[in-house]
Amino acid sequence: MLSPANILRLARLYAAAEEVALSTVGKRACGNVRIFNRIAAGHGANTRSLEAAESFFREHWPRNAEWPADIVPKPPRARRPRSRSTPAGCAL
Repeated sequence: MLSPANILRLARLYAAAEEVALSTVGKRACGNVRIFNRIAAGHGANTRSLEAAESFFREHWPRNAEWPADIVPKPPRARRPRSRSTPAGCAL
């Protein structure tokens, strides 16, 4: 699990990339609008919320934002959607 400081860092990068407030990121990431402001103020957060936030960032990282190189592992890049066209001679 990432440290609260690294999760806050990801939250700030995510907020900048999505052009939303930290409270919005908290709502999306773990259903808690105050979590990142609390961490920034030096208060704690429960492990379940931190794990949910980390999982959210790994699964929903914005394509227009670079994942920090020192936070590993990086989330997998979204796969390209498969073409729905059927090659000639193939039946469905």
